[in-house]
Amino acid sequence: MTILYNNEEKLNYVIKKLNLQTKEIAQKLEISPALISQIQNHYNGKLRKIHLYAICNAYNIPIEIFESENINQEEMIDSLLEKNKHTVMFHNNPTVLDKLVGRWYVYSYPSNPKLSEVWCTETTIYDTFQVEDAHKNKGKLYIGEKQSIILKESNNSKNITSITFDNNRITYETFPFSRVSKSNSLNKELFNFGFFSRRKLSIAEAKEVLGSLDEVQLQMNYGLLERINSCIQMEG
Repeated sequence: MTILYNNEEKLNYVIKKLNLQTKEIAQKLEISPALISQIQNHYNGKLRKIHLYAICNAYNIPIEIFESENINQEEMIDSLLEKNKHTVMFHNNPTVLDKLVGRWYVYSYPSNPKLSEVWCTETTIYDTFQVEDAHKNKGKLYIGEKQSIILKESNNSKNITSITFDNNRITYETFPFSRVSKSNSLNKELFNFGFFSRRKLSIAEAKEVLGSLDEVQLQMNYGLLERINSCIQMEG
């Protein structure tokens, strides 16, 4: 039974247990790797509460590990980390993130075929989990156990777009996704299947992969909205 006498020792144990790297922690917290090393080496009491809160938030670590003096054994920390792992929906998964980082070309059909035959949106995923496309729409990547999702906010309309895909398909240079958005001119809900590609394709190549429009796109039927509105009026 190993006793941990202070938060520096607890933090060092958690970092080792979760196999976190100094450079990665520094990037996430936007501080220097040297400061992380000083904290780990108990240098001049560099560790502050703000550092603990930031690390716990970045890696979904229970803050009670550091706030409770009664939690002072490796076995107790192991138990809390294991319990927390099963209650957190999204994870810090370096393997998945590493495969996604970089520039992608995102292909799908537009809501209005008069605008373009195929939508191609250049999109960059950063190692900070941030996402930005060529139209300055920004968002964030959330990595789940089996699937991941990108949530983006439109730079103009401020509507939210969700892009979901399977983690086991990202190994290859091309993988499919499903997207829910309100990006069409009528501001109507739109569901699309599409695909990410590391390589920029011609319109003909993209259409060959996408297939028939009817098979990969569904627009919200106004009849459904009218029926929902009727239910609301009846209940009111």
